[in-house]
Amino acid sequence: YAIRVMTKGNKPPSRLFTHMYQDSIFCPTLPGDTPPQKRFFDVIMMGCIPVVLEFDSGQEGKKSWHQNGGQPLENSYPWIQGSNSTDPKNEIDYRSFVVVVTGGVQNVRPAIEALMQNYTEVRRRQLTLMKYAPYFSYGMGADAHKYPDAFSKILEGLRFYVDGLSLGE
Repeated sequence: YAIRVMTKGNKPPSRLFTHMYQDSIFCPTLPGDTPPQKRFFDVIMMGCIPVVLEFDSGQEGKKSWHQNGGQPLENSYPWIQGSNSTDPKNEIDYRSFVVVVTGGVQNVRPAIEALMQNYTEVRRRQLTLMKYAPYFSYGMGADAHKYPDAFSKILEGLRFYVDGLSLGE
């Protein structure tokens, strides 16, 4: 409602959301049409901790952040632990920074309020998010090769794959 009022019925400009993400600690990224959602990575890039709903994927021991019976996390998020898409030491532990809510959307607010009682845990999640965020964008400029980014992460994955081929795995 507030966004509609602020934009007088027109589609809100993307810069509005950029400022909202940057000014927030937690950003719910509720399920959409496909796993994963672009906004999940948008909020990470803005330094906001994603809050997701968790569902059973229908595969034993695997969870989905998309929908009940949806794609398992290991098939949905790049370089996630357990995906076997890169060397295990280079995998991303999404659960180390994402707030995972079970039991439905009605539990989002209580989960965030409970977490807000523990400043140390919130700060730990923010620092972990900052560690992984560069992997979701491509560096630009003459010195882009000096810093890890999505391209370097892709190259790590390719190296892992090629090394596996040469070992006959």
